[in-house]
Amino acid sequence: MTTKHGLVALVGALLITGCAGSPRKTLLERTGSLVVYDLPAQQVMAAAEAELGARGYALLPSTDPLFLQTPWKISGNFDVWSAWSRRYVEGHKLPDGRFVVRAYEMAANTPARTQLLPGFSATVHVAPEEQPNTTPTVLLATDPVMGRSARPVIRRDLAFEWAIMERLNPEFAGRVKEQVDYYLAQNTPSTR
Repeated sequence: MTTKHGLVALVGALLITGCAGSPRKTLLERTGSLVVYDLPAQQVMAAAEAELGARGYALLPSTDPLFLQTPWKISGNFDVWSAWSRRYVEGHKLPDGRFVVRAYEMAANTPARTQLLPGFSATVHVAPEEQPNTTPTVLLATDPVMGRSARPVIRRDLAFEWAIMERLNPEFAGRVKEQVDYYLAQNTPSTR
């Protein structure tokens, strides 16, 4: 099977399995989730680390070179709403020597100042209204103390896996994009 026919078949199979959101985005993300690398594990993990840095995440120490984790990244206004997120990237060596990578995002939202957030002292000597709060973005290495309304959820991050693949092989990513666009153009009913 040629590469072109293989890409068209892959795109067709992915579209048949169902798409949530933009069909193009879904097809690209699912393609990225199926990639198996013939590259050294260190090269793939370095690309994942670079992608984390590009998105504003720092790394926490890890004893496993095939596991990356970030501290909590908080954005938003603590007086109204804040979004908490952290990332995990795992690499797995396959028995045949190839390598796969899986990315996950843990996220939670906290409404208003309903509880003490980690990293902030409970004994503040300044009244909260005396300190300006302009949509902060901070990184915390501690786990958040969240109420029942703000339980963190973890999900596989297919968009991040696509970004890693695109960073490692932009030429292949470009060909996949072309094939996805071609497939969608051929299989989307016209609106005339």
